[in-house]
Amino acid sequence: MSRDNDVITQADALMRRHRSFVARVIEATNDETASAAMDSVENDTDIPVLTEVVDAPATTPPDIETVLAALRADVEIELSAWLVEVLPAAVANASQNILAELDAKARHTLLPHLLEILENGTTRQKL
Repeated sequence: MSRDNDVITQADALMRRHRSFVARVIEATNDETASAAMDSVENDTDIPVLTEVVDAPATTPPDIETVLAALRADVEIELSAWLVEVLPAAVANASQNILAELDAKARHTLLPHLLEILENGTTRQKL
């Protein structure tokens, strides 16, 4: 809300200066010294002037390929950092899952077959 008040205050000050300018020109015209009044107004540094020249490169948008190249580099850096952080835990978790699956298969498939071989003395060709 203070920004709105600041803008309103600045606009009010500008309007007051404009009113002062108009009043001085009217008085000067009545006194036939309009040129002196205009000179004093032109020397007034408080009145903003919209004659600043802006360079064309400053107003043109940046090259999209340059922006995309910078973004690609940022994405690669972030991806690398994420992989360094997350990949070891993911590999460890996957390894645990593989070991648990192999253990379960060995207990349910290989162990009964080996026990059968020990009891019967016979071997099967394939497991």
